[in-house]
Amino acid sequence: MKLAVPMLTGAASLACTSVLAGLFASLLVGCASPARGDHMAATATPQQRMVVTPLRNNVAVLEVSGGQASNRLWASKVGNQDFSQALAMSLNDAGLLAGSAPAARYTLSARMDRLEQPMTGIDLTVTATVSYSLVEKASGREVFRRTETVPYTAPFGDTFGAMDRMRLANEGAVKANIATVVEDLLALPVDGGQPRAAHN
Repeated sequence: MKLAVPMLTGAASLACTSVLAGLFASLLVGCASPARGDHMAATATPQQRMVVTPLRNNVAVLEVSGGQASNRLWASKVGNQDFSQALAMSLNDAGLLAGSAPAARYTLSARMDRLEQPMTGIDLTVTATVSYSLVEKASGREVFRRTETVPYTAPFGDTFGAMDRMRLANEGAVKANIATVVEDLLALPVDGGQPRAAHN
């Protein structure tokens, strides 16, 4: 037994197309928004805030590069300004940020090498790869260089909209990346009251 499938023409076809377009748009739910700096800031643990280190209140963020502006019609990205804000807030929470840039004995630079984003998916995983460099201002000596690669998955349950979920995945990946480098900075070997040069 064969079932006859009616062909839609004219107004009926247009109405059906409009319904399908509406359903597709509802999956996207709005435009892409950039990752926010305050949402990417890592929170230090009480133990991290008590670590004895010459970096304590002695680090300033010098330069952040490699970020991208978000295209509201395409995908959420991480901009340099938001990344710089998140990095400074994270250092401050860990007690490493200097009171002012001129007072800092060390400068930290960060370069976003890659922000790997999926084209689509239910649970969205973004992987952030960032290169960091810590330099002693007085001598110009690089005392720390590290490339951190950290993923983060924003599950479907976090938010229905795919674009919002991508932003959450971006923010989570960068936040986890910053948390990793803060941990590494606090564990930096100290020799004679100064960080010992450490490279990849």
